Amino acid sequence: MRRALTTHPSRAVAIVVALTLAALSIAGARAQTRPGGDKGGRTSAEWRKLAEASEAFGDGRGEEARALLASIPVARLPKGAEDDYAFLKAMLADDGAANVAALEVYLKTYPRGPHRRQATLALGRARYVRGEYSEAENVLSIFSPGVEKDYIGRQALVQRGLAQLARGDAVGALAFFRSAQADLAGTPQEEAYYFAVSQAAIRASKPAEAIEALRLLLERHAKGDYGPQALYAMALSLEAVGRPGDAAGAFRQVMVRYPNSYEATRARDRGIRVASSSPTFPLGGGFVVQVGAFSRRELAEALARDLKLAGVDDVSVKQGTETPTIFRVRAGAFSTRDEARALGERLRRERGFSYTIAPR
Repeated sequence: MRRALTTHPSRAVAIVVALTLAALSIAGARAQTRPGGDKGGRTSAEWRKLAEASEAFGDGRGEEARALLASIPVARLPKGAEDDYAFLKAMLADDGAANVAALEVYLKTYPRGPHRRQATLALGRARYVRGEYSEAENVLSIFSPGVEKDYIGRQALVQRGLAQLARGDAVGALAFFRSAQADLAGTPQEEAYYFAVSQAAIRASKPAEAIEALRLLLERHAKGDYGPQALYAMALSLEAVGRPGDAAGAFRQVMVRYPNSYEATRARDRGIRVASSSPTFPLGGGFVVQVGAFSRRELAEALARDLKLAGVDDVSVKQGTETPTIFRVRAGAFSTRDEARALGERLRRERGFSYTIAPR
């Protein structure tokens, strides 16, 4: 009997960090701060700090960039630096709502500024992460297939398709991805693109098309960022087209090639291959991954929903007993710290989350 294809509604969320963190942290930020000087040609201290903040941001040193920006008195901001300063402040806002608000203000204030495209991509991503998929798609609608020739534009095409997929239009997202193939195939975004295509095809009940996209991904990016996820998705797709033997082989490849990955744990849970020596833990034992702690329950629950949409199992919000109360977001149920760490590392790599391992 053919097994129905099963996947989590927005498993494609996992692609976001590989699509966006590189774009937001590297693609143009360090090069776009324009050095200035006084009438004597000497670079001012404020310009130097702004340039250093831009470089730190481009290298992923967010705290250093924030400290440098904070050390620049707004009253002494050099003429012509306002755009760069506002852009970096918006990009470095560490609270989700503040980030969205700051990016919207930046785009309204500097609608033709040099950072407009990068800020628009950042705003689309921020909306997406908050679960505002229609809003994210609308923001990213300025990016269109057939015209995007730079790094940011190609990143935005994939993110726009993912937003359409996440809001429930799998068929439309798949059609959009097809229209963007010429823009993305053969580019640095190709791996992320083919994984996104596979997720749209899976949800559009077109497993054969998912298999083809995953085949291209695995052939061209054998050591890429999406190895375990792509193999696991390939196995699910092979099951859906009635090839259980090939599917079992793909599940085994996940376990052999990526033994410490979250997908390997999921494959073992399916009973594909479970070593007799695998440790077990009693009810209430084992380990979990803690990915957030908040003083407001609604923020914790929003993160928990996002993790569930990303395909993470056993997500819960635990209310602490301290005062003031802390709400902790936890995921998974693992018998060893290494298994829990595999999920934590996946979330760090794909979503940019920090994490800790805690007793279950």
